[in-house]
Amino acid sequence: MPRYRILRLVAAVALLGACGSAPQPASKIATLTSGAPTTAASGGAASGGPAGPEQGTRWRLDSTDEEQIQLVEQYQECLFQHGVKEKPRDRNAMTVAGKTKHNLDESGEPKAAYAACAPKKPLPPVELDPNANPNFAAQWADNVRCLRAHGLNVHATEPGSWTYDTADTKVPDNEPQLEHDCLLEVFGGKKK
Repeated sequence: MPRYRILRLVAAVALLGACGSAPQPASKIATLTSGAPTTAASGGAASGGPAGPEQGTRWRLDSTDEEQIQLVEQYQECLFQHGVKEKPRDRNAMTVAGKTKHNLDESGEPKAAYAACAPKKPLPPVELDPNANPNFAAQWADNVRCLRAHGLNVHATEPGSWTYDTADTKVPDNEPQLEHDCLLEVFGGKKK
């Protein structure tokens, strides 16, 4: 099974924000050395091409899972307050990271809600955004090498995703910490 929490979280949030939004003025993008996550807008090829500018709140590369979930919940609350309907929870279905308050309809309606909440849409750190980081694929390969060097028997399935070499691999207890450390080392320039 492919593993990678941050990009899975982004993919889940992308389902909620599938429709376009009105452009906002650009502001600085949070980096590893910056403080709190910031609002970002970028356009052109760097944000995915002709679909238009992508805007939202980028979390930092060193953001905790709790900080990322908080950004998702703020975005979902905004959508809910602007008229996006909740759907009944399926007891077998997971919500984003398994912890969010709302289980929102993913139809993209009403469009005005998504436009109003676009500045709150969680976005990955620029370092982990394949549309904003031209070195993402090469750095991802380095990330997988880092994981292997720390004892995880994994291989890349595509840039942004990896899986264990065998289905019967015992996942070490410190796997989340190894993931975190390798991301910071490879994408954040932090050498251990």
